[in-house]
Formats: sequence, C-alpha cells, structure tokens
Amino acid sequence: MRLYMTAGSPYARIVRVEAIELGLADRIEEVPATLRDPNSAVLAVSPLGRVPCLVTDDGIAISDTRSIAEYLDRLHVGPRFVPNGGPDLWQERAFEALAMGFLDGCIFYGRELGRPADTRSPAIFDGEVARAKRCLDHFETIAASIPQTATMGPVTLASALAYYDRHDTGDDWRTGRPALAAWHAAMMARPSFAATAPAPKA
Repeated sequence: MRLYMTAGSPYARIVRVEAIELGLADRIEEVPATLRDPNSAVLAVSPLGRVPCLVTDDGIAISDTRSIAEYLDRLHVGPRFVPNGGPDLWQERAFEALAMGFLDGCIFYGRELGRPADTRSPAIFDGEVARAKRCLDHFETIAASIPQTATMGPVTLASALAYYDRHDTGDDWRTGRPALAAWHAAMMARPSFAATAPAPKA
C-alpha cells in the first residue's frame, strides 16, 4: 500500500498513527506529496489532490480520512480503531464527529492566520476564533471522560490540538484548560504520536 501524505497534515497524521498502533506501518509506503501544486505526486492517483490518499494493494485510491481508517481497521485482528459496535457506539461516534469538526475549523483558522492581516476575511476569521474557543472550552469540561486511547475520536482530537499548536494564534489554548492540557500531553507521549510529529516550524 502507498499513503500519499504531508508531514504537517493532521488528517494524514490520524491514519499514520493508526497504522503504527495497529502494527500495519511496515505494510505502507509513505509517499510525500505537495498541496495546491499542479505537479503534486498525489494527482497521479486522485484528481482531488488531497492528503491523505491511500492506494490499496488492489489499486483503489481512498481519499477520505475516515474511509482510510475503516479500511486499515479491516486488515488486523484486535480492538477497532474506528468503533463499530457496542453500547457506547453513538456516544463515541458523536465525539468523533465533534473532534473532526474542530479539526476542520482549525484548518480554516490556520489558513486565515497564514494570510496578511489586511487580507483576512473578518467574518471567517472571527467565526473560526469563536468556534475554536467554544470547542476548547467544551473539551475542557469533558476532558476527564475522554479516553487516552488509540481510537478515532481521541486521535483526531489530539492531532487537531497538535496542529493548533503549530500556529501563532496569540493565545495559548492551555491557559485555563489544565485538564485538556494534561490529556493532550498524555496522548502526545504515545510512541505513535512521537513518530509522526512534523518538524518544528522554522
């Protein structure tokens, strides 16, 4: 299998962490790709030009993070990375959706932060700042109940927070959120997260 990815993509990091946690990393060749580039390697396998994109041994190109996670889940025997049953299924799925929505918002926030201040869209920027703070405050209130496990929801949230850390927002999200900060530190200590950490920004 080949996984088209960028080191800084939190979406790619989710499935890279999963591959390590499930013992599948040695079956996957990571192929560095570029984004918004007409010469990107990923365009040879997917017209979307997005990462992650997994090309299976059967030649199927899967360009959606959750779909890739579900595919990898079927290649091993053991605890599921993507919950698919049990009494807490919908609670787990609801948390996963919340974490993914937070990550999507962080991406929009990061893109606006990357623009010169005088070219940012105030509506988008202010809306994403407000959304990020609402989500962070909510995660703080439930931090004690968020498992420190290598499953889709927690890994998505941990990846999102790590991505958030890479942007100079002018506000440390850990301030006033000690429970969430402690939870995140524990997740970052997992070898799978250490192995997939992008290089620090210059």
